[in-house]
Amino acid sequence: MTRLYRLLPWLLAASLLATPALASPLNNPRWDQLDSEQQTVMAPLAAEWDRYAPEKKKNLLAIVPEYRSLDPAGRLRLQSKLKSWSDLTLEQRQQIRNNWKTLQSLPPAEREKAIQRLKQSQPKPQASG
Repeated sequence: MTRLYRLLPWLLAASLLATPALASPLNNPRWDQLDSEQQTVMAPLAAEWDRYAPEKKKNLLAIVPEYRSLDPAGRLRLQSKLKSWSDLTLEQRQQIRNNWKTLQSLPPAEREKAIQRLKQSQPKPQASG
């Protein structure tokens, strides 16, 4: 047992040295601090990135790993949605947030009906060929 106590500090030190140091992510990265992949994914938001709150940046950057797994069409769709969002006025964004909160407060059956009505009211995209 005494031998174990003598070895314990060495084992702890060795485990710390063997573990690669993980860089802590920036809490509030500026646009120029993003890596090239992050800038590519977030490109539609570049003009306003530095004005975003740290929590919003964190949430947006969480998209980057998912972006890698998307096919090219999915990547375009995601960036198109980011662009559409960035083009909205603050009032339009707030209205969308309010609508989302209202939708989430509905019972599941009513929520599903509302989603179906919304899908039916939107124009269908034209097939390109």
